[in-house]
Amino acid sequence: MNEKNNKNHYLSLKDIISESLLRDLILFTFLFLLIITQAWDNILLLLFPLITYTFSLFFRILGTNKKRTLFENSLIIYNPLGNEGTNANRLFFSSMFQLILIFWLGAESLYNPITVNSYVLFFKGFLIFFYTFAFFWIFIDIWKYTKIEILTNTMKAEIDSNSARDLRNVISFLQLKNFKLASLINFFVFIILNILNLIFSVLINNNLGFGLQFYLPGSQLITLSYFFYGILIIPPVLSIILFTLNYIAINNFSREKLDKIIEPLPRNLQIKIIENIKTLNNKIKKQFNTE
Repeated sequence: MNEKNNKNHYLSLKDIISESLLRDLILFTFLFLLIITQAWDNILLLLFPLITYTFSLFFRILGTNKKRTLFENSLIIYNPLGNEGTNANRLFFSSMFQLILIFWLGAESLYNPITVNSYVLFFKGFLIFFYTFAFFWIFIDIWKYTKIEILTNTMKAEIDSNSARDLRNVISFLQLKNFKLASLINFFVFIILNILNLIFSVLINNNLGFGLQFYLPGSQLITLSYFFYGILIIPPVLSIILFTLNYIAINNFSREKLDKIIEPLPRNLQIKIIENIKTLNNKIKKQFNTE
């Protein structure tokens, strides 16, 4: 592939923006601004949906970038981080629920201030549940999608009948032990964080614990456990670590295995497959260029 084509793989902002990305951004911004107009005394609660949506936005942009970087009729399935669209949808779904919960609590404090205290415990539980579940949810079936695979079923008109029998060839995939480890870690973190949140919330409700105090839009005082800061940080940091490890593992495949899979194919298709892979990952590109 020539230098001109290489340059075309660096997408502009206009290329990255997609219809689904704009839809998510408009919905999130609309609800976020509605909450802002309620005049909250502290932004801590807003950080939960904001972080969740930031991850959703990352996967949405990544998926769009990957699709538009690929060649027409690409022969590669390249999912080192799983299915970006599925991850983005799950995280966005969770962020919407979190925003609705926060808006609901703010509205209750304004229009039903007498009864709002009876809802606070449930609000804390549901908010943390949706937040932690989002980061657990994206790892539940990640093994289905995390792989690098060559498609041969789209080449039937170009290759002979013998080489057309191998319809799908996986170069790299998420090992079962890695999937089990990531799933167990996420599951236990999800359960532990929700249990601890419930314990601290009950203690605070019964005046047996200390926490961060701030006023709701209706001037009611609410107390959140200091553990909320830990809950805010742990799921996203853990997800970044696990995704990074998966990314490294998936991209660590041998050139010999790739050559063996594409060997039966015509030379022009072999070149196209290799160029596809180079386009998707600069590290692989450097590795191939040195071989």
